[in-house]
Amino acid sequence: MSARLMEQLTEAAAQIPVSDEVESDDNLVRLWQDELREAKEKIDVYRSDAEMASAFEADAAHTATLLASLPSRILTRRAEIAFEAWSAEHLRGLTEIPVVSKDHLFASVRKEYLTLLSPELARAIPKKSALWEDWSVWNFKRHALRQATALPAEAVHRARNALKHFERLEVWQAVGMADPWLVGVMVGPSDAERYYLLYDWGLETTLDRSLAR
Repeated sequence: MSARLMEQLTEAAAQIPVSDEVESDDNLVRLWQDELREAKEKIDVYRSDAEMASAFEADAAHTATLLASLPSRILTRRAEIAFEAWSAEHLRGLTEIPVVSKDHLFASVRKEYLTLLSPELARAIPKKSALWEDWSVWNFKRHALRQATALPAEAVHRARNALKHFERLEVWQAVGMADPWLVGVMVGPSDAERYYLLYDWGLETTLDRSLAR
């Protein structure tokens, strides 16, 4: 579902001319549109005046690069904005995990974000590891879902409802701790993975307790 959704969002964004003003555009899109208009004006001068292009060779080359790259940046950003609107509706109640670095084995989350995502976990880690005071991030070991056993009933329910939206589900375990997270993984319009907390084994209920009542 995730890959097809991104294709649809990108295709929809491609139907809108990059120079058009769209209500949902943010300041970044508008900035790039201004830069694109300026690049078009300058490239016309350089193409019509060889002496000018030679005198300002570096700027002419830079302008040509901008002219080639800005439309795709605008398209991708518009797809990202559309994804944000989609996720606000379809992923309501799920918390995105702000990962600052990752590889296929580990993902890192800043301590201040971890305190908001899972206060119980953030309070428990310093009791078991002296490294908490020295590190600005905390690492999570990433496991494929098939390696997890004895999933709680609520976690299974969450996974069932989430499968249609996510590329895959993973189990993340904070280094040095026992209680893991169930995490949904999506690939955004810019091909960057995005992660959502579905279930925290350290809590008696999931984050959106009100929905479970």
